[in-house]
Amino acid sequence: MQRRHQQILERLESKGKVSVAELAQWLGVSGVTIRKDLVALEQLNRLRRAHGFALALNDLNQRIGNNVSVKEAMARIALSLLTAGDTLFIEAGSSNAHLAREIGRSGLDVTVVTPCLYVASELKNGPQEVVVLGGVLQKRSECLVGPLTRLGISSINVNKVFIGIDGYTPQQGFTGRDVMRAENIRLALEKRVGNVVIAESDKFGRLFPFNVAQHADIDTVITDRLLAQEYLAVLRQHDIRVLMA
Repeated sequence: MQRRHQQILERLESKGKVSVAELAQWLGVSGVTIRKDLVALEQLNRLRRAHGFALALNDLNQRIGNNVSVKEAMARIALSLLTAGDTLFIEAGSSNAHLAREIGRSGLDVTVVTPCLYVASELKNGPQEVVVLGGVLQKRSECLVGPLTRLGISSINVNKVFIGIDGYTPQQGFTGRDVMRAENIRLALEKRVGNVVIAESDKFGRLFPFNVAQHADIDTVITDRLLAQEYLAVLRQHDIRVLMA
């Protein structure tokens, strides 16, 4: 993906809606160039175009429908790491929603603790016990955040943690675009149990403002086979197990 495309997506993620004129001025290119960029990104299902504007695909329902086969394959790998009797913390995000769906289908006897309403809903018809943490609802991510959520995370005991990320670089580690969700993740990882990242390979090489985790915080990364060798090598140098779908 071109650097300019990544910049457009990051701007769109923070604002939700942005005009062609604003993007052209910000990036120092013509409106024609921006419109071509938006067409290309829409074809990749990374945004939606409206007349003179680009609209973010921030709704979790929409993101769950992107790259489904890869997310399902990663979810099945994550499911294979579970044992009956486990108590899991599952964070928000589309890959984690697919994991919750696989757990629900499996009938595996585990307890799931989550700050994500979508994750909880995927388990409503399964036999698993589900604990939903309280807090302030972020409507687009369907994630609960804030002091009540952090209190809940601090008060629970789990033996596996599954998180999503927005970016990873060898220098900064694992990063996210939302400070409130980053706080949730850091608290869960501090329990120092089996900490697992589930993330598509296109998130590697991207940097976002908020630190989520350092290499030492993570035990396992589940991703797809398009992960660049340079990132695979760094992860393994830090004794992180990498499982690729």
